[in-house]
Parts: sequence; structure tokens; C-alpha cells
Amino acid sequence: MTRVNLKNAITSVIVGLALVSCGNSEPEDGLNVVDTTATEDELTEDMFESPDVDYHLPSPLQVASIFKKSGLVYHSNITNPTTNVSKYTEELKQMLNFGVYSADMAYCVLNEQSNEGRKYLGVITTLAEQIGMEAVFENQDLMDRFDKNIEDKDSIEILMIDIHERTETYMEENDMQNKSAIHFAGAWTEGMYLGVYDFEKNKGKEGLGAQITEQMAILSNIIKGLKDPKNSGIDLGWLITDLENIQSTFDNFESVKAYVADENATELNLTDADFKALSGLIKTLRGKIING
Repeated sequence: MTRVNLKNAITSVIVGLALVSCGNSEPEDGLNVVDTTATEDELTEDMFESPDVDYHLPSPLQVASIFKKSGLVYHSNITNPTTNVSKYTEELKQMLNFGVYSADMAYCVLNEQSNEGRKYLGVITTLAEQIGMEAVFENQDLMDRFDKNIEDKDSIEILMIDIHERTETYMEENDMQNKSAIHFAGAWTEGMYLGVYDFEKNKGKEGLGAQITEQMAILSNIIKGLKDPKNSGIDLGWLITDLENIQSTFDNFESVKAYVADENATELNLTDADFKALSGLIKTLRGKIING
């Protein structure tokens, strides 16, 4: 049985964001992205009691630190192969996999696989050019800095922060926040997939299943961001349908309904069958995203 301590939900919210955000849409659940150096009590207060919500790109350093806290172990050959980038000829697949590859890069850098991380920087740069964000990566300095500091994990993390800041600034200046919801969906799905895979390979590991499940706390906001009217010209119907199916499946688990109904409950218990159903939906969606 997978045990979920919901007091740790803030951590998973930031993991799921990966390198992208839901733009400036008004959210449903009152969630704020906050500094991961704050105490658990401070995070809980900021996340669940503030009536004002704004979406920002979390830094890659935040992403990396949360992946580490969730206990993910590096597995080779489970990230989206960089060779797949040539298959993404449609704008939607390019935007989704910009998010997927961003999550993969963070995963590699965190686990000190810098050579692999460099490959993902390359494909992220390629996709950025294809989706009209070439200005973020047009300077050779990013790749040069990566090569110069490839053995220095701290320096690579600082470089990832710089990439994050450039991306966030560019999207704000060019009124592209609505499209960031699409990047977000790709990154969230890939982050969930990496967690599911690790949990299935290490079922005796405590807490990892909880970290995966807690990311469900932000799914309704992802869906709302995708439904931004500015995205009406993009064929997002299948993506929204699959994400809504994941959300409704989770919400209708008897274990989840029992937790919600019990005001005194402090932990949510997902059965193995629950986790299997959830992970199956995540794998299916991830397959649709990364296949050309």
C-alpha cells in the first residue's frame, strides 16, 4: 500500500512544475510556488492560506532539490531519447517535449550525469528555435558555460537557473504565458513518469509513491491553464481529456474519497490497485506525448 503524507504536498507541487508554469490564469485551488528553503510550516501557510495566486517558473535548482528530496534514483535509458527530437514536426508536440526534455535535463543534472544533461540542453535549444523562443538560447554562452563547468554540479545548477530566468522573461515580454501551460503539461507528465518508474523498480522505498501522488494537487491548475482561450487555435482536446481522466480517476478512488470525508485524517492510503491504475494512465499519456 502506498502511504501519502499530505503535509509534504508543497514539495511535490514544485516538482511537477519542472521548468514551466501555467501562465497567469486564475487558479482554482489557491496554490503558490514558494521558496524551497522555507520551513514546512511556512510553506504550508503560504501554499494553502494565501488567496492570491501567481504562477512563475520555478528555478531548475528548485526542481533538482525536490527531485532529490523525493528519493528518485537515476536510471539510464528511461528519459525521452534525444533522437526523438527530429520526429516532432507539429508545434504542439514541440511545445510538449520542450517541457519533457526540460524535466529530463534536470533529472540528469541532479544525478550528476552532466554529459547526458548537455545532450538535453542541445535538444531544448533545437525545440526553442522551432517554437519561436530561439532568442532564449541564441547566445553560444550557455553551451560554452556548460562545457566549461561540466564536472562542477553546482555551476551547472546555476546555469540552469539562468536558463529558467531567460525563458521566464522571454515569455512574459512576448505574451506567451498561455503556451507555457503546454510546456508545463509535458514537464509534469515526464516528472510523474520518472517517479512512477523508480517506484515500480524500488517498491520497498518509503515515500516515493507519496511524492508522485501528491503532484495531483496541481493537476486541476494545469488543465485550467490549457483551457486558456488564447490556446483555442491549438488542438489540445486529447491532452485535456487525458489529464482530466487522470484527475477524475484519482478523485474517485475510494481511498481518496474516504480521506476527504474524514476531517481528522492526516494520511491518505492508496491501494496497490489505485497506484497501478494511476501509473497506467500516466504511462499512456507520456507515450502519446513523446511519440511523433
